[in-house]
Amino acid sequence: MPARPDIAWAVHHLAAAVAELDAATARRMGVSAGDFLALKHLMVAGASLGPVELGLTSGAATGLADRLERDGWIRRGPHPADRRRQVLTVTVKIQETVLYALRPLADDIGRATASLSPGSAPDGRDSAHPGRRAPRGGAVEVKGRDRRIRRPRA
Repeated sequence: MPARPDIAWAVHHLAAAVAELDAATARRMGVSAGDFLALKHLMVAGASLGPVELGLTSGAATGLADRLERDGWIRRGPHPADRRRQVLTVTVKIQETVLYALRPLADDIGRATASLSPGSAPDGRDSAHPGRRAPRGGAVEVKGRDRRIRRPRA
């Protein structure tokens, strides 16, 4: 199969847009980019994770868990099989907060792709395709609403 640099560049642009979105979301939540990345891993894991699964040292994991628990983003609990370990679980409030933060982007994508027919998905080469015109700035600036998201109350 021949190489498809257009697809590789499309994936690269998508990764850059996701990084911008993550940085903006972290900033609006009042957490560091690293803390938000850990929260993302916890959210998509579908189960409680321990600090080891996040690839952190014991000291870094303790600091992370302290910050995120203090701010109401996670809960710490005992590991079900190893009493020496703890697991981190995201709260419902963090899930709701992230969904709220992503809603403007989802709305932008919906508007940009509303006119697409089932067979007209972009293939990465057509820069004029409506799906390529979803504003990346909307993800970062959230159309002038780049304000902090309220932290959940404990």
